[in-house]
Amino acid sequence: MEKKITCYCQNCRAANTVGETSCRRCGTRLLLVVFPQSLKYDTNYVPSFYEDHLLERVSLLELRLAQVTEQLAMAYEFISREAKSFQRDHALLQSFFETLQTVNPDFSELLSQNMLELFDEKKENLAAKNKEGKVLNEIFAAHDNLKQIELFSHLVKEGTKLLGENEEKQAFLNLERAALLSPKNVPLLAFIAENLFRADKFEQAKTNLETAFELEPQNEKILLLLGVICADEAETEKARKYLSVLINHPHKNFCVNYVWGMLAAFEANWTESLAAFKQAAEDAPSPEIHYLIGCVYFEFGRHENALQFFQKAVSSDAKYADAWFMQSVVCAAAGDEKGVNHSRAAALESKEAGAQCLEFLKNRKPPEVEIALPFVHFGKEKNHLLTKGSLRLTKFFRRRVHQAIE
Repeated sequence: MEKKITCYCQNCRAANTVGETSCRRCGTRLLLVVFPQSLKYDTNYVPSFYEDHLLERVSLLELRLAQVTEQLAMAYEFISREAKSFQRDHALLQSFFETLQTVNPDFSELLSQNMLELFDEKKENLAAKNKEGKVLNEIFAAHDNLKQIELFSHLVKEGTKLLGENEEKQAFLNLERAALLSPKNVPLLAFIAENLFRADKFEQAKTNLETAFELEPQNEKILLLLGVICADEAETEKARKYLSVLINHPHKNFCVNYVWGMLAAFEANWTESLAAFKQAAEDAPSPEIHYLIGCVYFEFGRHENALQFFQKAVSSDAKYADAWFMQSVVCAAAGDEKGVNHSRAAALESKEAGAQCLEFLKNRKPPEVEIALPFVHFGKEKNHLLTKGSLRLTKFFRRRVHQAIE
């Protein structure tokens, strides 16, 4: 019995016999050329089984190639159309702003600034959404109880949603229930602890962090948050144990040196404190770090060096009330009455909310300050070394910690 060779249509995949030029089912012209022109009239030619197999494969390849070609053509048309639309919109906006700049330059500048702020806000929202998706994927991947995966996923997603809506109490209840279903889920424990830390619930954050640390002792985020919380609670040895691992980490080095400097100041080890704050200044110079270095020099009694760094702080931020005040204290010790009056006036004019110097500025007499302002609260209470005292320093440090754990 003679074996027939099948030629498949590239459109509907219907089987056709060799030699046909159009598909029997849909009428599509068949792309496959089965025989060379020289054999067109040779009726004695019989293809082999191997050739039959190749013909079928080539037919399917031609179908796929035609589909890909069509999709590429559609994609090119879409991109070309969008590019032309973008060029027209860009030209229109450019013409609008040029006209507005001519008519009303002030309004044009304000509008441009508002548009940039809106763009930055959208960019931040997109980054936050991408980060949230990445964190959720890590949490789900670490869940090892497949029987309760649906309940676990619901609790985590609902908790994350409630956090975005500032419903912290209900959010943490959902996330804690999820943690009970997945007790060894380090990404989940770290996520809960991070949000508890942001909500100033340090004790609860510490509990989750210690559990996560037992499971993954080299996790950098866990080490940093544990070190910060222990330092705030004046547990100096524990804090140094956690933070020592991160000393040479490029993104967390600043926070480590800041905490190290504050812990050394708490122990009145001014040499170590000065070295730590100077290292932090090399990593990220700021008015706050210059102010702290000046305060350490003040504790040393090296008033000229202290004055130099207080001047650096106020030159970077003329509204830094505490830096102006400490500069007035140094000037008073040097007998510079003009410098005292100038510095006190600048501190008063700054009207900085939460400044530690405000209670001293109420008195007209020169203040008698024995301990620099950022270290005054060390003697009043044993806890909250990092989150009490100067409101500005607290906000500054918390912002840097949040950046380090992003």
